[in-house]
Amino acid sequence: MSDPAREKPRVHSASGVLVWGLALGQLIGWGTLYFAFALFMAPMEAELGWSRADLNGALTVGLVTTGLASIPCGWWMDRFGPHLVMTAGALVGAAALLLWSTVSTPLAFYLVWVGIGLATASTVQDLPYAIASANIADYRRAIASILLLGGLSSTAFYPLTNLLIGAFGWRHALQILAGIQLVPALVYATLLRDMRGSRTGERPAETEALGGSPLTAALKRPAFWGLALCFGAQSFAFTGITFHMIPLLTERGLGLDAIVAAMALIGPAQVAGRLALMVFGRRATARLLGRAVVPLMPLAMFLLVVMAPFGLAGLALFALVFGTANGIITIVRATGIAEILGARGYGAISGAMNLVLMVPRTAAPLVLAAMWERQGRYDAALWLLVSITAMGAAAFWFASMEQTSQKRE
Repeated sequence: MSDPAREKPRVHSASGVLVWGLALGQLIGWGTLYFAFALFMAPMEAELGWSRADLNGALTVGLVTTGLASIPCGWWMDRFGPHLVMTAGALVGAAALLLWSTVSTPLAFYLVWVGIGLATASTVQDLPYAIASANIADYRRAIASILLLGGLSSTAFYPLTNLLIGAFGWRHALQILAGIQLVPALVYATLLRDMRGSRTGERPAETEALGGSPLTAALKRPAFWGLALCFGAQSFAFTGITFHMIPLLTERGLGLDAIVAAMALIGPAQVAGRLALMVFGRRATARLLGRAVVPLMPLAMFLLVVMAPFGLAGLALFALVFGTANGIITIVRATGIAEILGARGYGAISGAMNLVLMVPRTAAPLVLAAMWERQGRYDAALWLLVSITAMGAAAFWFASMEQTSQKRE
């Protein structure tokens, strides 16, 4: 009887088609379910008269829902494969966007974001990487390819969504985005029919022989919590900077045009880092990559502290370091779970990681805002980001020293 923990991933007969199909789903999913949100706030506020807190509260509801749903979605993927959960999730996302276009009360808007949170957990979190880990031999390159196209999501959907709102109004723009979100549903329904999860077909006796639930075993390992601390620090910094970028940089004497130009560099820097990794770092392990790249995040935060005298040049350097670091760390996170914690139970383990990361992801904007309210400046908040990301870099080194208990062969 084969050992599921040590079984080689099946080589999918059309792995290239599978990878780029999943990448297209990521590109569209992140664009419609996440990045488009910010552009709808102003027209909704103007038409409906809701407060900014009411509107952003819905995003928090969506993030919490995503975190809570990540483990069951990952468990389903491991046991039964991705076909049903990802196809259904994409359809739920399209339905939620359509319902968003009809909202007239805050309660309805919050319920819509429960649906978007469920769709996010089942389509654009870590399930595509779980598919690659379980079905493609060169899973590191497959994950890098998926993230390469997915990294262009904000670059594509910010201008597209802005164009749609300007041309058709926010309600009709959402209806068009709902139609676009049907594309991933079609892709998943077509490509994922014969895809397996890391525990598909595993019998209770095999589970017992392998030491029980891989999620339970992972939660007992210091490496899991070291990775969670590292990626939590990165997530805290990325989310906090994303939501506070404009007021933070304005405070440091930069004009809006310069800030927008720098923000535009972050997305291409992420993609450039991932592309360079695909070309020059094909054989690099997640351990090696993480040790080299994770320290770039505290460096980027430090550049924000000292960049004011250097103007646009200092800001551009920050954007390049920050974007490159975030782009490659995302790959390290996706591949590091399989490499350090083991491929068996990837979906549930990554779901648990997402649940842990929900806390820093949702807390970061509020913490930085509270620190600014207390001091009237971002100086203390920036030093907090430097400290947290440095602690995260140390945590990765700690986690990467632990040996993998379940090796891929």
